[in-house]
Amino acid sequence: MRNFDVNKYLFDAEQEFSNAGGDDLYSFDDNSQLFFNADDLYSADAAEAAAVAAQPVRRSPSPYQITITNSTPTPLNAIVFGKNIYLLSANFGSAIGISITPSQANVTYLQLLQQSGDMPFETSLIRVQSTNTAQITQIINITSTDANGQQATIPLITQSYFSANQFQAGILDIPYNLKVDGNTYLTYSVLGSTTVVMTFFPAEKANVARMLGGASSLQKYGVPQVPVAAMPVYVAPKVMRPKLGM
Repeated sequence: MRNFDVNKYLFDAEQEFSNAGGDDLYSFDDNSQLFFNADDLYSADAAEAAAVAAQPVRRSPSPYQITITNSTPTPLNAIVFGKNIYLLSANFGSAIGISITPSQANVTYLQLLQQSGDMPFETSLIRVQSTNTAQITQIINITSTDANGQQATIPLITQSYFSANQFQAGILDIPYNLKVDGNTYLTYSVLGSTTVVMTFFPAEKANVARMLGGASSLQKYGVPQVPVAAMPVYVAPKVMRPKLGM
């Protein structure tokens, strides 16, 4: 499954209006009119993903995990990440009644918020857990903004990742390449009197400080060592053909 690349969408939109990268970034039809190739707005296809999987094994990622609690009886919106937009906002952008705390006792949400802006990362898997089974299929809206005013929002339809074959109703694994930086945030509706745990497994993380030791600023991780529910496979029904008479 290919994921819509919000960052590339914003980049291409900027190029269209400013032509900063030159005309060679685009294609032209017979009437010399500019148009986008929609496939370019999506991430790698299955063949490229297989090539990446064939690379040497990398160390397993240490995930970021947060607990989101709605202490009121009505649904409220939680805002996750978005340092550049919500750092100085009340409750970091989330509705009053929502609390977000990292599962690690020695980490605060403020620290996670700051680090996600200073050390951007891309996920390989997002895990959502809740005792309220209706919660895990709530849509996650991914918004990416730019200081020039451009903005794009992509709804992540979590229901489409739920497998009928999985045996735990309160857990959902979403293999999604989410790029998180200071301009990216998630809007997530949390049902009344509900607690939900979200775990973000990084595939890559940028850390400029690594360059001080001569290493690459990009740290890459392997596939999370967690059991993932299999996606349902469609099997075409057999067509019953009438038997010919004797």
